[in-house]
Amino acid sequence: MNVDSRIQSIMKKMEKLSSKHPEDTCGEFPPKWGEPLTEQDVVRFEKEKGIVLPNDYRRFITTVAASGTQPFYGLYSPVGKIPKYEIRADLKEKFPLTVRRPLNVYELTEEAYEALFERNEPNVDAGYILLCHEGCGMYSILIVNTEDAETYGTVWYYDLCNDAGIYPLINPVTKLTMNFLDWLEYYVDKTLELDDDEYFGYSELAGVLE
Repeated sequence: MNVDSRIQSIMKKMEKLSSKHPEDTCGEFPPKWGEPLTEQDVVRFEKEKGIVLPNDYRRFITTVAASGTQPFYGLYSPVGKIPKYEIRADLKEKFPLTVRRPLNVYELTEEAYEALFERNEPNVDAGYILLCHEGCGMYSILIVNTEDAETYGTVWYYDLCNDAGIYPLINPVTKLTMNFLDWLEYYVDKTLELDDDEYFGYSELAGVLE
């Protein structure tokens, strides 16, 4: 299935969410989607930041929507304003982690912990686009600037607020990393599957590529 066909398939599933009434939705539910960006908008953004957006993400934000009220507290637009309290990255710098070497805060030495949280070394707030805030300092991020080909275009779970770490999302069936459309489809499939009083978090997919 090509990218455009898959996007259409995912958005058809999204329409089915109107029959759901989950107790915990975070953002407005059923999802509402903003306007897509133009090709000119994206080319300008890529040139300004010195990056190339992953194809599946690029197609979604130029053909469907650049933002939305879901998943969780909503999909952020790459060119929209991000609230001051949210994390943000320098897109011109490389993301320092890889899918085979993520960041496990619990494994850090005292010196490495102090370097990370006091001096921001390594600078983990680099090379990613913020996709959404899940709540309680837990985020989904999309890697768009990295020296590692396996890491480019993958979605990660970011949680330094709770001293967890930063990990790639791993598909529980294929055991492979997830791209933007994998991430979005997992949200809609899981939401349709759960009862209204149940919920999920992307933390359940955080792991290491074997």
